Amino acid sequence: MEFLVVGLNHRTAPVEIRERLALNKEQLPEALSAMTSHGMTGVILSTCNRSEFYVLDTPSAKPSESTAVSLGGFGSGSQVPNQDGANRVKQFLVERFGISLLDVDRYLYVYRGYDCIHHLFRVASSLDSMILGEEQIIGQVRDAYEAATNAGTAQGPLAQLFQRALRVGRRVRRETGISRNALSVSWACVEMAKSVLGDLSNSRVLVIGAGEAGELAAEVLSLSGVTDITVTNRTFQRAKELADNLSAKAISFDGMPQALQDSDIVIGCTGSPGYVLKSDLIGATMADRPDRPLLLIDIAVPRDIDPEAALVHNVFLNDVDDLEFASQASRAKKAKEAEWAEELATDEAQQFRQWCLDLEALPTVIELRNRADQVRSSELRKTVRKLNGQLDEEALESLDAMTRAIVNKLLHEPTIFLKERKGPEELQVARDIFRLGEEGLKSPD
Repeated sequence: MEFLVVGLNHRTAPVEIRERLALNKEQLPEALSAMTSHGMTGVILSTCNRSEFYVLDTPSAKPSESTAVSLGGFGSGSQVPNQDGANRVKQFLVERFGISLLDVDRYLYVYRGYDCIHHLFRVASSLDSMILGEEQIIGQVRDAYEAATNAGTAQGPLAQLFQRALRVGRRVRRETGISRNALSVSWACVEMAKSVLGDLSNSRVLVIGAGEAGELAAEVLSLSGVTDITVTNRTFQRAKELADNLSAKAISFDGMPQALQDSDIVIGCTGSPGYVLKSDLIGATMADRPDRPLLLIDIAVPRDIDPEAALVHNVFLNDVDDLEFASQASRAKKAKEAEWAEELATDEAQQFRQWCLDLEALPTVIELRNRADQVRSSELRKTVRKLNGQLDEEALESLDAMTRAIVNKLLHEPTIFLKERKGPEELQVARDIFRLGEEGLKSPD
């Protein structure tokens, strides 16, 4: 088997495509169960900037007759990849999200084996994030893994992969400066507001959503000198808790139309599956205040604000894809740290691939040594019978030790050869040559 990921992110797909494959925490258990019904167990990582589906796939190489589980596909890449696993994931996406594959296929990437390992390690290290060094992604990877663990879909090799990815992410943050003065998408949206309006201290801001993104946005606004912050959330108590912590105001969703009338900036960051702010509500709001501009910043995926709101006079709408400028600024400031982090992630990926290769080769190596010892023991017994008691106990022990040493020396190089760098094809050749795993072989005796 080999690791496989099918996904899209902020570099391969615009937000209007990403939101069609987005899942929130509450939706993950059902989606993981649905994926299992398609014959795949795995982990789903869904954030505002990516939706990725990690599974274990069975390669198209000739199957081993051993009953041992294999972790093939981590070699040099010479094997022609099997497309069945990727196609099954894509079929799941079509059925689960009600999309046409023609609409999204060109935005999807498929990584296998080592490439999948390396990709996940870079993701957990925030190297693949829109904002380099952002802190939220490692928590999102952890949440995705925990959801799959609770659903029983992240076991064995996949569990090992995600546990290692989390360790790599923590190591990168600990040993490099990539997360020093870490930024976030919420920070970037406030920076965007500054670039448009300048000083925000006199601005009235409405934050829609009191989850992690809303909390971060409200905190950054407060640190930027904004004193007039209103928070709304479907669960009013959560909005009140956040508002109390920041000396802000909390309102219910029902109070949103009036809050819009009073606001200069609106930040949408809920986990709602549909638009929270419809264009007709924005139109009605601006009809009553035509001369006061309204800046809308939508960092939610799926989006919170109807994109048609941008057509309303004096409304300026930006979504999460418009924050790319912050990404470039962050990368420029942390170029050296990013280079170091890339080296660590690559080194860790290579080490994990070697661990997989060793694990894959182990059943074949054990069977090969067992077969050799079977032959050795049989020939030793024949020799001892022919000598008919001419050897004392000490001589018999010496003879036994000598034959074991011969077998060990003969198998040393083949063992190294199989463990160091060999994939499914080489392992299968070894199994064929020595007829490993075959039932009913005639005893050497």
